[in-house]
Amino acid sequence: MDGLARISTHLLSAYIMSKFVRLGSGINLKLVQVQIYFRHGARTPLHYVKSPLCDADWPKSTTADVPKTMIPFVHIDRDTQQVVDEDTMDLIYKPFVLPGGEAIGMLTSIGQEDLYDLGERLRKDYAKSGLLLSEPPKLSEFQCRSTRVGRNIKSMRCIVAGLTGGQVPETVKVTSIPFEAEFLFPNPRNCGVMDRAFIQGTEELRNNSRISSLKYELKKALKIDRLVDEFEKTKNRQADDCQVYYVRDDYIARKHNKFTYPEALKPLEEEMDLLSATELLCELLGKQRDWMTNLDITIGPVLHLILTKIRDHSEMPPLQLVAGHDSTILPLLLAFGSFDGKWPPFGADVIIELYSQTDGPNAATIMNGAGEGLSPPAYKAPASALPHSSIDWPADLLDNFWVRMKYLNKPAPLVSLWSMEKELQPIGSMEYVPLRSLIERWTPMAVSMEDFRSHCLKAAGRSYFMPDGMGYMGPKPV
Repeated sequence: MDGLARISTHLLSAYIMSKFVRLGSGINLKLVQVQIYFRHGARTPLHYVKSPLCDADWPKSTTADVPKTMIPFVHIDRDTQQVVDEDTMDLIYKPFVLPGGEAIGMLTSIGQEDLYDLGERLRKDYAKSGLLLSEPPKLSEFQCRSTRVGRNIKSMRCIVAGLTGGQVPETVKVTSIPFEAEFLFPNPRNCGVMDRAFIQGTEELRNNSRISSLKYELKKALKIDRLVDEFEKTKNRQADDCQVYYVRDDYIARKHNKFTYPEALKPLEEEMDLLSATELLCELLGKQRDWMTNLDITIGPVLHLILTKIRDHSEMPPLQLVAGHDSTILPLLLAFGSFDGKWPPFGADVIIELYSQTDGPNAATIMNGAGEGLSPPAYKAPASALPHSSIDWPADLLDNFWVRMKYLNKPAPLVSLWSMEKELQPIGSMEYVPLRSLIERWTPMAVSMEDFRSHCLKAAGRSYFMPDGMGYMGPKPV
């Protein structure tokens, strides 16, 4: 072989290896699917907590479309395949108008930039790297699903514009289902028992001295006697302060969208992030001790969707984009065991990467500690206790596939979070875990929509729920 041929062979080998993740024990992994569950970009606030220190005007110009995000785009119903009438959306938001004239909960121009930037990052990580997508990405390589909320539909348009650099040869489709049937956020219309979790959780919040202390500091910082959401004055609320996350919602939206922001709030931001998340999770999942137990009645269908997409990865586009809300991200982080206690920022993303193993001892061998040449015992994936929620897992997936999760573009140390250091010591990484470990963790919580409503009725019998529920008073999707 002459010198030129040797160089060409070396470069080809280096190029091939650059497309694989190399772990210890000679394990090579190839990325085959990426699922991304992201929060919308910056929006107008959902709440309005007035202060004499400063105010914010939100004219229609704050939500003007950013030209580089304006790609050919159509929003269709997932089941009927009919175009969704945009006038039927955001009806719970449009009646509430902020100072300046814009409604609450609308994606701002800055929010559009947020998601365009996220799309560019995804292009760099998965297309320009050659790891998963063509460069530029083809429409056939990604699929878009969103909640039927205007800011999320627009956020999807923006992320796709960033992902493709605007090189879209035909119309991009994003699918949704009717708001009342949605399961991508905890939806009381799908699960009536959520009202009982809400009652239990808010009772615990009322006795949280740390929250009481923060509310005192917030009132002092904003120079007001009571924390009041102006949009809830007509609800005959008691003389209590509104939730901390209402205050955070208003003022962080102002800050992110470049409005005047009270200096006195800055030292309280970290505590607001922490306790706002605690408040919302208590409203969604009940008392803190019951959060993990109640994940099935909040995002059980989301977990089932993720697992189903993993099983069917070879039959769908490799990049799955899903636009959700804070109330999607927070329980999902809990399900991974990687919740950091903080409220997710605008444009927050949870990425689930699926890898096939091409070389080295497979997951079955590693997990069972079998030596070279020894066959590990046959493994059977756990089955759901529900009639329609079990997933039929091919043996190849169970033995030869791995997962990694990233939040805010940082890999989660799942190996240590799931206490698997001993079993997975040979791979030399804290980020990659066998798919079977995710299946074992999630199967008890993953619920198909076919089972979901009947499962929620049974969940009403849990010992810590009150015998009689009441009308759900929980939060809007945020």
